Order: sequence, then structure tokens, then C-alpha cells
Amino acid sequence: MRRMRIVVLSLLLAALTIMALAQANPAGLFFPQQSQEPVEQTDQTPTLSTDKESYVVGETVVFSGEGYLTGGKYQLNITKDSETYETIDFEAAGEGEIPGGVEWLIPVGVPSGTYTATVYNMTDPENPETYKQEVASVEFYVNAPTLQTDRDEYIVEETVVFTGAGYTPGGTSYVVKIMFGEEVLAELPFTSSEDGSIPVGVGEVNWTIPFDAPDGTYVAKAYNDTEPEKGVLLALTEFRVNATIEARAEAIFRELKALNSTIDADVRGINVSLVQKVNVVTKKVEQFMKWVEEGKENTAANMLNAAVNNLKALIHHVEAQRGKHIDEETADQLIAQAQELIEKMETTISSMGAKGKGKQVSTQTRTQQREMEREMEMEGEGRGQGNSNGKGKAKGKNK
Repeated sequence: MRRMRIVVLSLLLAALTIMALAQANPAGLFFPQQSQEPVEQTDQTPTLSTDKESYVVGETVVFSGEGYLTGGKYQLNITKDSETYETIDFEAAGEGEIPGGVEWLIPVGVPSGTYTATVYNMTDPENPETYKQEVASVEFYVNAPTLQTDRDEYIVEETVVFTGAGYTPGGTSYVVKIMFGEEVLAELPFTSSEDGSIPVGVGEVNWTIPFDAPDGTYVAKAYNDTEPEKGVLLALTEFRVNATIEARAEAIFRELKALNSTIDADVRGINVSLVQKVNVVTKKVEQFMKWVEEGKENTAANMLNAAVNNLKALIHHVEAQRGKHIDEETADQLIAQAQELIEKMETTISSMGAKGKGKQVSTQTRTQQREMEREMEMEGEGRGQGNSNGKGKAKGKNK
């Protein structure tokens, strides 16, 4: 009987103990919960490494490492000279390793040099001893090719010269693409020099801006043109093209001066007469610019059309003198220069709102224009005609 009481008391004590434990942890008495906190890896120091020691722009830096807290939160910062270029957040996976996908695609525009990747512990904001503390770091080198132009701004028909450094030395193929908006206007291939620079002098990379190029900002992009990195963008730069009416007129004046130089150098006997015809065209282009400045685009276009007609007359004159006072080669050159000028003037007229049709101009304006043209022609053809048997004077009197 006494033994029975002892058994009963033991069972009661056991029941009371179980009840007390159940009240303290009702959900985990028989099925203990697994801890949701990161599992500390106390036997290994976190590591950080890259898949290569050196990279070029356009390549991807792949990071790896182990020894982190499984499930722990971390932040990887990529810096150079105290400037941060990328921040990557990740959570340690598996047995405490850096998961796949922690990588950095090196963008165009970063400087060459040594970069540092540093991992910080972001797991427990409540623990100041570990939160935001550095746990691992690694250095790697980035070679960033450069691309520059010899000036920031150009006008139509000027030449843009490109230079740069940091390319693979000797024999690697590249291409510079000139873009306006989404349109590729030119592709300029080149092979890197022995020092990894864009060639200068012989083999230099340059682009002459077309006369009809649009006004605005252009972008030049340098791409690798050698497999397996073909098509990788390496460097870029911007430059501005001034293609206003004033800039086009400046280019036309240069061509007129070149035409006069050809006449002076290669034509004898009738060179004075031809130069005077070119001078008449020059005066009309000058008057064209005055009308443009005054906002009289229709009148300006008419004046430029008159200059076109004068150039056509010059071509007929040269054709008539071919094989006489002008040899075949010089005649071809003069005609080509005059035709190029005509195309540029017509392009300029097309770029304006005005069409240059006579019916768009008042009778009074047309009369003033004719008088101005007559005065310019008389002034040009009435001087220095002693070498042309007085033909210029006779023409001037009859007009």
C-alpha cells in the first residue's frame, strides 16, 4: 500500500513538471523548433576572390568565397580611390558560400586602375560588433580604353581626328562607330599600335563630316572587332557638329576659294575672266547670308539660286574652252569643283524653309535683287579686263 502511494506521488510530480514545461514552451515541447538564425561558421574565416586578376571594360568580374554564416546577409562594395562603383547585396548559401550571380559587368567610362571589392556583414543590425563590419576583401585590375577627339565642336566638312589608349597592344582589331541618335553614320576600323594606342599620323582614325550632316551632338563608340570579344563596347566620346546655315556658308566660301586657287594655278589666258565669275558667285553668297541674318529666307534662297545659275554658266564656259585655253584635266577638275558647289548650295536651300521660287518674292524685291546682281556682275567683269581684250567692258555696257 505504501509502495502504491509512492508510485502515485511520482506520477503526480511528473504530470506537474510536464504541465509547467508546456506552459513555458507550448509549441516546442515534443517538436522543438529549429533555429531560424544564421548558423555561425566559427571554424573558417570568410574569403573573397575573383575569377581573374585583370579585366577590360565590357568583361564581367565573377566573385566567389566561403566561410560565411549560412543564411547571413552581406553587402559587397566595389571601390576605387574612395569612390563606389557598384554595390551588390547577397545572402550566403549552402554551407556558407557566396551564391552564384554575385558579379559586376564593367561599364564603359570607368577609369583604369586597381579596384577593391569589400564584403560587409549586414546580418544583425542589433549587434554593433558585427553589423557593417568588414569580413573579406580582394583587389583586381581594370584596363579601361579611352577615346577622344581633337576638338569638342566642328562645322560641316571639317575632319574629326580620334585618339585613345588602353587597347590590347599590337594587332588587335577595333572599330569606331559614329552615331547620330540611333543611326550609324560611319564605321572606322583600326588596329591597335604596339603600345595599345589608337594609331596617329599614318593610319590615323578620322572622319570628315559630310556637308549635309545634321546639326547636333554625335557619339563615337569604340568596339572590339576581334573574336571572342567582338562587339564589346569599350569606350565612347561625344562631339558637336555645327551644321547651321552660317556653318554651311562658311564651307561654301572655302570651296569658292579653292576653286579660285585651281584657276590661278592651272588656267592661262582666260584665268582673270574665270576668277571674276567666281567672285560674282562669292558676292551672291555674301548677300545670301545678309538676307538670312535679316530673316528673309525666301529672298536669301533666291540669291543662292542665282549663285547656282552663275556656277552653271561657269561650267558651260569651261566646257567651251576645253582643249583651247583649258587642258582636259584642269577642265574636269574645275567642273567637278563647280558641280560640288552647286550640290552644296542646293542642299543649303533644301535645309531652309524657303524654296527660292520667284513667285514667293514681291515684284519690288525681285527688282532690287536684279539691280544688285547687275551691279555685282558689272563690278566683277568691269575690272582688269586688259588681259581679256576688253570683252568684260563690252558686256558690262550692254547689260
